[in-house]
Amino acid sequence: MARIQTKTPTKPRRGAAPTDEQLLDGEPLREGAVAMQQKSLGEFGPYLAMRPLGRQVQEALDEALRELSPGGVLALDFDGVEMMDYSFADEAIGTIFSRMSGKEYPDRYMVLLVKDDPTSQALLENVEVALAQREAAAIVVPVDDLGELRRTLANPDAEGEAEIDWRVIGKLPEHLIETLDAVMKRGSATVRDVVEALSLESVTACNNRIARLHQLRLVRRKAAIVPEGGRLYCYSGVF
Repeated sequence: MARIQTKTPTKPRRGAAPTDEQLLDGEPLREGAVAMQQKSLGEFGPYLAMRPLGRQVQEALDEALRELSPGGVLALDFDGVEMMDYSFADEAIGTIFSRMSGKEYPDRYMVLLVKDDPTSQALLENVEVALAQREAAAIVVPVDDLGELRRTLANPDAEGEAEIDWRVIGKLPEHLIETLDAVMKRGSATVRDVVEALSLESVTACNNRIARLHQLRLVRRKAAIVPEGGRLYCYSGVF
């Protein structure tokens, strides 16, 4: 099971960062900003068990993802949840991430917000197993970094260092973890940028790595037309 913990890179900024009061979920502040919606599993009760309830939550997450504007992020937290069994975790969360990697919800993303306490980490264990069984992966962000996450998404070109700790759970081989880390550190990168950053020998192999990360919805992809003709894809982190 994949685990990596790091920080997002320093980003060149233009202008002051917005205040928390300005960062309304789903309301981008300016051109280029990314909409974020937050949803809590605690809405469905403190004890989350069995597939019928998991299916109910899966439907709610499905609706929330479809309501996002392109590029939007759904942040799912565990507030108020005391117990979660594997059947629920697989049906509610594992299935959604599996559907995302199966090309549903194009250009929509989901991250998990988790507190740094024993209960929250225990809840995450069944989620991680469910993701691994489905060959999916998810980015986990500490709840304490929620404000910085909102600021980063609302003002992606803002100046200063975005202090967001993040890690990946689920099934992600080491070479893909290495590639994801390289993309996150650069902020925006082409395949050739990553080849150079990691001193790889094969552009094709690197392209396959990034394509898999994009399929898992762990990186964004944006196409640009180059003067010589054709398209050049640039990749960036979810935040």
